[in-house]
Amino acid sequence: MKFLLYSLTGLGAIWLQLTLVMSLGIGGVRPNLVLAVLVVLGLRWMDPWLFVFGALIGLAMDSFSHGMLGIYAMSYVVVALVTRYIGASVYENNLVFNLAGVFMFALLEGIVSLTILNYIDPELGWWMLLFTRVLPGALYTSLLGPPLFIGLKHLEKYFKISEPEVQF
Repeated sequence: MKFLLYSLTGLGAIWLQLTLVMSLGIGGVRPNLVLAVLVVLGLRWMDPWLFVFGALIGLAMDSFSHGMLGIYAMSYVVVALVTRYIGASVYENNLVFNLAGVFMFALLEGIVSLTILNYIDPELGWWMLLFTRVLPGALYTSLLGPPLFIGLKHLEKYFKISEPEVQF
């Protein structure tokens, strides 16, 4: 059942990211709904298949969003890895933790993406992009965490999925 929920949640997030979220930009900064879904799922369930889910939705985002295949895939796998291990050790089942977690991991994803892009183009203004795109984008994305967390709890109740158990 979790596989079905993962699949539908991921496909829905990609569809909404490519259609609705594109029009929600403020000053050229848009929230990353797919990343927020990855982090909330990772903090909530801590599933061992989260890495595969991160890679697949990252590749989907790469193919639909820009010409550099692999940037989102690599950064989402790193975020899934860190989310899984940090979430398992310090997980708190509340909205504030999810808000802070989505912000922290969105910032991590942006830094990983900028680092990969910096290797491709060394003339990239790394610090300028960090403060003008990545940090505001992480703040904007973190606002999606609490509604996603609440929605996931309702889906768990609807599909009768048990509360997550912390695994190390």
